[in-house]
Amino acid sequence: MTAPAAPHGRRAFLRAVLAGTAVVAGTALASRLGGYDVDFRRAAYLKTLSPWHLAVLDAVAARLCLADVPYDSIGAPPHPSEVGVSEFVDAFVAAAHPTVQRDVKGLLALVEHLWPLRCGYAHRFTRLDAAAQDDVLAKMESASIGLVRGAFAGLKTLVMMGYWRDARTWGVLDYDGPLVGRPAGGFTPLRYRPLRGTP
Repeated sequence: MTAPAAPHGRRAFLRAVLAGTAVVAGTALASRLGGYDVDFRRAAYLKTLSPWHLAVLDAVAARLCLADVPYDSIGAPPHPSEVGVSEFVDAFVAAAHPTVQRDVKGLLALVEHLWPLRCGYAHRFTRLDAAAQDDVLAKMESASIGLVRGAFAGLKTLVMMGYWRDARTWGVLDYDGPLVGRPAGGFTPLRYRPLRGTP
């Protein structure tokens, strides 16, 4: 009389296994989506991106705009966060078509979660060290998938637009802006002009 109860027991066991798997998967997903340390004052002014998008952009910009000298040295360019690269990208994307907004958010998810896995890393982009982040970005730039290469080029363009728009970054290019509307002291503050050696 116990045989008919077996299928029910198997179904209950299967449901328990699936429920356990869902809990584990949910916990893993939560660990990948949570735990971002973003300044709430910056996050409060976001127009379309989420705080975690801001964290990803900060990390990407820090690698793509890395200075050749310490940021606290005389003549060094400003750090990307100092000129608000991520905030610029947020405002730029907010003014774009909703399709562009969706694509940029998807791109940031690719950089943060999926592409590091494709490159063999267990952690998301923002939790990788600098060398690993450089590796992820380099492999994205040289990917065999044209769509991925194009996505990287678009991301790099947005970041560079956000960085080089600020006159404080021009000193490393030995450029001090156009002659039109030029202030008496130039566009680039003295603090950000590299020291020139004497002949």
